[in-house]
Amino acid sequence: MNTFLFYLFSAAALLSAYFVVTVHNLFRAAMGLIGVLLSIAGLYLLVDAQFLSAVQIMVYVGGIVVLIVYVVLLVADVAQKQVHHAATWRKAVAGFLAAALFTLLAVAAHSHDFGVAQVPARSASVTEIGTALLSPERNGYVLPFEVISLVLVAAIVGAITIARGAGSDKKEAK
Repeated sequence: MNTFLFYLFSAAALLSAYFVVTVHNLFRAAMGLIGVLLSIAGLYLLVDAQFLSAVQIMVYVGGIVVLIVYVVLLVADVAQKQVHHAATWRKAVAGFLAAALFTLLAVAAHSHDFGVAQVPARSASVTEIGTALLSPERNGYVLPFEVISLVLVAAIVGAITIARGAGSDKKEAK
């Protein structure tokens, strides 16, 4: 059953990612991104990482993608009546580079001996994770945690500024 679910979540993630990069509508691309992130959360559940799955859904799907959707709806022309296509030579170069990178990664993965870990895996409790995140001691992550919160606040302020700037241009034009 786990193998079936792994292939199901993997296929959903790959198809959603393909949809994200090929669709021309930004709002639909954001919806495809939600599909990718939910599929990754499902993969986290399969490896018994419930905390990571919950964080994936709450932070990325619940926060980042919703922020992207708001910015797209407030700022961008969602309908995008005019689609700009890349030149044929750029598509060919991008395809060649993608194929070369895929070949390089496949050779590297095939030549590496992926052995079983010698350290037994253990699952950390939510209390241990919270203590590690908010601990100001040597092995704590309170500084990166606070920096990430400042970056998210800056992104929200930037989105509000962009949205307010677009509205003020319309008022001046009248």
